[in-house]
Amino acid sequence: MQRYLFIMRGDQAEFLAMTPDDKKKMIAQHLQFSKELQEKKILADGAGCYETSVLLAKDGKSIKMTQDPFTGTDNQLSGFYIIHAKSDAEAITIAKGCPALKQGETVEVVRLGH
Repeated sequence: MQRYLFIMRGDQAEFLAMTPDDKKKMIAQHLQFSKELQEKKILADGAGCYETSVLLAKDGKSIKMTQDPFTGTDNQLSGFYIIHAKSDAEAITIAKGCPALKQGETVEVVRLGH
């Protein structure tokens, strides 16, 4: 079995603007998806991400720090899952069930390791 990272991205302003009930419903969908992955014994890890981040990058001889570089964009990290799958095709099929897609976010599937 190979490990895969599902990277969920979207504009977190939409999440922050949701009503508390809508947030609970969305989180419940992710909890259900996680439970299904756990029952299949293929979930290794996963979490939602806070809406703030810091991007570090080499800038000449120093390290440049940018606070919240993706805020207000569709590229803002919202969460991740790490799963086990037999193949790229199987991982993609599993990712298609990710609730983030139903919420207008993207899900990037990355095979881990070299």
